[in-house]
Amino acid sequence: MKHTLLAASILLPFVQSKTAGELCRGTAELSNDGNWYCSEVQAITYRNISQSGVYNRTTYVDPRTGLCGHERIDYSGTGPRTPLFGDVSMHLRGPMNVSQLAVYQLPSEALKLRRRDTVPFYNRRQALKQRQAPTSSLNMDEHSNSPQAPSVPTLGTRTENTTMHCGSVATVTTTITMTDCEMFLPISTSEPLRNTNHIDPSLPCLPTPEISSPNTNISSTPTLASSTSNCTCKNSASMVKHSEPRPVSVPTPSPVQTSPIISREDVHVAVAAWNRVAYYTSTAPAQATGFSFLANLGDPQKSGTFDYAFGNSLAYVAPNGGRVASESMPFDGKLDTSELEIAVFSDKECDDGCLYSRPDATSHYGWSGSSKAFIVEFQMDHYANRGTDQGLISDAPAWWFLNAAIPRILQYGNDRNNIPCSCWSTGCGEFDAFEVLGNGAERAKSTLHRQGNLQGGDSNYFRRPVGRKMKFAVVWHFPHITVRVVDDGFKFGSTLTQEQVGDLVEYDEDSWVHSLFPIGD
Repeated sequence: MKHTLLAASILLPFVQSKTAGELCRGTAELSNDGNWYCSEVQAITYRNISQSGVYNRTTYVDPRTGLCGHERIDYSGTGPRTPLFGDVSMHLRGPMNVSQLAVYQLPSEALKLRRRDTVPFYNRRQALKQRQAPTSSLNMDEHSNSPQAPSVPTLGTRTENTTMHCGSVATVTTTITMTDCEMFLPISTSEPLRNTNHIDPSLPCLPTPEISSPNTNISSTPTLASSTSNCTCKNSASMVKHSEPRPVSVPTPSPVQTSPIISREDVHVAVAAWNRVAYYTSTAPAQATGFSFLANLGDPQKSGTFDYAFGNSLAYVAPNGGRVASESMPFDGKLDTSELEIAVFSDKECDDGCLYSRPDATSHYGWSGSSKAFIVEFQMDHYANRGTDQGLISDAPAWWFLNAAIPRILQYGNDRNNIPCSCWSTGCGEFDAFEVLGNGAERAKSTLHRQGNLQGGDSNYFRRPVGRKMKFAVVWHFPHITVRVVDDGFKFGSTLTQEQVGDLVEYDEDSWVHSLFPIGD
């Protein structure tokens, strides 16, 4: 019975351990980039990210009016709508050289992904799903009033403000956009959650434009109603539902808390391995299986879309990451500066299962499941931005994950009423796995963002790999996330065995290089 219940999750017997506060106490220092840091570590475990909450899902984007519609989503501690347990996309910002990249999922999730439609690399436009031809050319002439797509992406400004109080050792990073499981296993602890930043204001009540017909297709032009006439949300924090954990029959842990947080003997999965569903190598010629590489470069004549209300959508990107492409192409592994960002999705085109995507954008599935692993080999040497920064940070590489609905709608920007168009600002989920916060900084942080819900970031840091390659893993193992530096000898094999997963998430309470950061109890 126990093995059956744990078929899609990993059992973690948490004990008293070296928390972020213990690792940080007495070692915090202010760096020259203006941020507080504690100890250099090799791994961080975010304990129990499974909570209930609420966010606003985007229901339509209308480029003619510049308005977006939303609906309230109440989610439980498990399931595809729980932030980061559902579909996630992967994002990379330079300067960075990526040598290898792989995604692993449980067999059940891998099977669902394989059943989706695939867009192979070097697949010509006529082989793709038939697109509606643009009604006008992007080239301005005496017969056309069509806008011309800009030659560069319309990126938003990512501003990270880090605060820290050494008493609680809680660090919060806030991203501001200027443009624009399977089983629930309750885990208890007698310690207060000192490192958790619990922000629980009422969910902003968004004025929803009135639609002239039930059809939310963009052919119907919405007209903005009064700010409160059809507002269905109630500005009350009590609207956030915090459901009680479902009871699960598990053996009672020993009262003697001497075992590590995760030991190989306590990793139970009913399958032999997690399947590798996507793999990339930059070894010439660059090869990719299971991936699509995109960027905010949409051009209706090639892929994606562009309009003056919301700018460039996601589109296929050329191997150098800086130009729009007409087809899915492999990445060449290099993002020369922080001016370049790419979004990495699966090679499966969106269908009705993606819920809603921006019309005419290039939309793909990400990776679902509360147990999944992402492993990268990268190098982050110092290179300053070359052009006008336009507010963008320079020489600050990053690797992070988003609720995949965010980039499929609008990664950066607001609608005409200055309301965020995507669900990011209301807490649908972002996880910064390895993010450099200051120009030319040598230290990288991790942070869980779920605005209005439980969130927080460990103040311990990873050393930026300058002049060398690093292998780094992000493992969702319900209900936790572990990020860690991986041994140089790790092989990006076709599967992750039970033993390998155990090694990646293993925790020793006596370790001074593995920090434990509690999000939930």
